[in-house]
Amino acid sequence: MKKLLLICWFIGLPVMASPVATLSVVGQSELNWMFWKVYDITLLSGSGRYQDSGYPIALAIEYARDIEAEMLVETTVKEWQRIDVDWKPQWREQLQDIWPSVTPGDELLLHVNDQGISQFFFNDDLIGEIQDAEFAPAFLAIWLSDKTRKPKLRMQLLGEYDA
Repeated sequence: MKKLLLICWFIGLPVMASPVATLSVVGQSELNWMFWKVYDITLLSGSGRYQDSGYPIALAIEYARDIEAEMLVETTVKEWQRIDVDWKPQWREQLQDIWPSVTPGDELLLHVNDQGISQFFFNDDLIGEIQDAEFAPAFLAIWLSDKTRKPKLRMQLLGEYDA
């Protein structure tokens, strides 16, 4: 009887679909700094191929190190400046409000829906969104633009280079 009640309880729970359930892996890589692994990164899309401004798309980062939220935000802004992205100051404020500090094993995932709205998930929980449709291309440019700091990582994410 207890098993039957437990099954009924599970059936009654709302099911939240993963934001990447219908997406396919385009490519994946890892970022290392000197001798240390910083994170694993995976790019996903509806077709399994990258198309500029083709949505939905997702970028999943699984961290291997402790990183404070402020460091994540500041590094993002510095990369935008380095690659000459026309970024908006309110994005920094929004990211500061959304992003948590991370520890090894944590996943921060950007999902851009069909309307170009950027949703952030932390360990599968929705933690915030940025409605500005210009945000997603700017954020993805850190890894996917020709000016990226890590061209080999870019090629791996785009499925153009095997590790």
